[in-house]
Amino acid sequence: MQLIGSGGNRMMVRRLRLFAVSLAMALTFLPGAAQANTEVRRIVVNGEQRTYRLFIPPNLKSAPVPLVVGLHGAVQSAAEFESDLGMNRVARRERFAVVYPEGINRVWDDARPPIMRLGYVVRPGDDVPFIVGLVRQLVREGIADPNRIYLAGLSMGGFMTARLACEHSELFAAIALMAATAPEQYRKTCRPRSPMPAVLIHGTFDAIIPWFGVPMAGQGIMSAHDTAQMFADLAGCMASADSSRPSLDRSQPIVVRRWSVCRDSTQVLLYTIPGGGHLPPSAEPGRGDTLVAWLLSERSHSIDAAEEIWKFFRQYETSSAN
Repeated sequence: MQLIGSGGNRMMVRRLRLFAVSLAMALTFLPGAAQANTEVRRIVVNGEQRTYRLFIPPNLKSAPVPLVVGLHGAVQSAAEFESDLGMNRVARRERFAVVYPEGINRVWDDARPPIMRLGYVVRPGDDVPFIVGLVRQLVREGIADPNRIYLAGLSMGGFMTARLACEHSELFAAIALMAATAPEQYRKTCRPRSPMPAVLIHGTFDAIIPWFGVPMAGQGIMSAHDTAQMFADLAGCMASADSSRPSLDRSQPIVVRRWSVCRDSTQVLLYTIPGGGHLPPSAEPGRGDTLVAWLLSERSHSIDAAEEIWKFFRQYETSSAN
């Protein structure tokens, strides 16, 4: 079906361009982009020169170590995501490495229809070979433990995480999606080679990727719950249960749904953040920028996403080196 041509679709494209420019302006003013102990590197994959940021804690005395791959959101840089997520803080304490790939034009080829991923505004690179090649390169260098590689993404980076989990599950021991779900088409096409442990973190006030999904005649995206249920079904999970836990900031309790009794001791978790927007929850102070808050909603301090993700990741490893 041709999406461009009607007046309505042209209007949607113009709105997407305006949103991309506004969001890029907001994110440009984020503090703390520079990170100590982070090295900016480049790699050529399929003729494309790609950039990534590699954080190795200074207290590491031996390698290889666990590796978390962090995928930024749309129009966000790798450096901004590195600063915003706070995973380096956890990596220093727990002694693992973190790599932050950079999308060409700050977007990813995340398999959603172009109308839903700024595809008519900016073009991504050849991202699946890039991320797969980068992971394998870090294994060859002796930096990454091939059995303990994890993938976490925010927003568009979360959709890219879901794609890689479906297409290259052999590389990753577990995944995390923040403010992201999965395309409806994955109900039929996602067939990971092995059960994929997954943790999803999603706010109920997310105006960019709504918790309840976006229906669109075969091109929509699932709700947060349905995405978690898909990964649970693929892992053969037999049971699920909800629990609540106090929030760090004494706001509303966090609801956690846990799917268990799955193949290979896999689990799937869904954190529902009451009032949470399109930013990763954190124990750290918020961005404090009014334009960012207007576009993405206030940053929740009910949990610390980096801490919760690592607590989930560290339980898992793949069965053999890849």
